[in-house]
Amino acid sequence: MKQLRWNFTLPELQARLDLLAEGALFRISARDYERLFGTNDVAAARLRNFAKGHACVASHSNQAILFRKQLARLGDSHSIPE
Repeated sequence: MKQLRWNFTLPELQARLDLLAEGALFRISARDYERLFGTNDVAAARLRNFAKGHACVASHSNQAILFRKQLARLGDSHSIPE
């Protein structure tokens, strides 16, 4: 898998998340998270909205942020036809 360059931009991250397969993970460092989303009290909300916009959920760890592509988008119907 091709890695992002060390000083990647938000549009590059967006493109990478859009290409993820369902259930796949993508990791960025905590340092990159701070660089891209900030360190103030609204950074977490920015991250959540950004991830949601790319059909992902974001999880925090001590050293990284993990994006996981959702298995099904909210609102998708998976009912069996009658």
